[in-house]
Amino acid sequence: MMGARGRRVLVWLLLALLGSLALVLGIRLRPVPKVTIPSLPPQSLVVSYLKVGQGEASWVKTPDGRFLVIGAGPPGAGGHVAESLAAAGAQQIDLLILPYPYNESLGGAQELIARFPIKAALELGWEQVNQRQQETRDALLKRRVPIQIGRAGQAFELGPGGRLDVLFPHLPFVARTPAAANNALVLRLTWGNTHFLWESGLERAGEQALLALGQELSADVLRVARFGNAGASSPELLHLVEPQFVVVSVDDKTGALPALSTLERLRATGATVLRTDTQPRDLFFFSDGQQVTQAL
Repeated sequence: MMGARGRRVLVWLLLALLGSLALVLGIRLRPVPKVTIPSLPPQSLVVSYLKVGQGEASWVKTPDGRFLVIGAGPPGAGGHVAESLAAAGAQQIDLLILPYPYNESLGGAQELIARFPIKAALELGWEQVNQRQQETRDALLKRRVPIQIGRAGQAFELGPGGRLDVLFPHLPFVARTPAAANNALVLRLTWGNTHFLWESGLERAGEQALLALGQELSADVLRVARFGNAGASSPELLHLVEPQFVVVSVDDKTGALPALSTLERLRATGATVLRTDTQPRDLFFFSDGQQVTQAL
């Protein structure tokens, strides 16, 4: 029989062989990051904002175990989103929301579609805008996932005291180009007396159109539009939102994002401003229906 030393030698030989094969085939072997999440309080709503670089990826878990995903992250991030969901106990995705047809929102969608049963998907509609969007739609249709078109006025009930409202876009569209970020889905989640707002892809023109609708925008947590670009999160919007926490999903090595002017406006609200690129892990918030608490 092979002794312990012999087994260790065999393991190292196998690893060396795999490494050599990877080099020959041009495959990069990267370690799979360990996904950890804090202990989830029972009977609380959980909202996570994931570290996916320059991308859109959040998930929501209701006390009765339903999961909503808002954005699938950029290409290469789908694995992290999937592992985070699995670590939280997800067996399926009840609603997969794709806020706009850009890589930062759609890139990881196919990994989620392959990994989890999905009860329904919500997107902007229109004919094909780009190849990534069509591939995502094809994957959803192959799995027979119903695809709904998101428009202002829609609402999804999440049990007693819970609701997800689509606040935007509203007809007529802000921009004629279907892929324009100013036509993106804007979402507000209500849980008891607490609220979460996703500003999605809006820039200045889209935000002005949203404000013109006169809808309720107050929220305990605001997820800022597209990496804190200079055109969104105006003083007018921030005055209506009055956030306790602000989340900026960003990883811009050039330093251009988030824009300095936007950061100044966000800090002027007195809210706690959290950037995903400076956090050691994904961000988690809990709501008991009366207050929102950040998991530290």
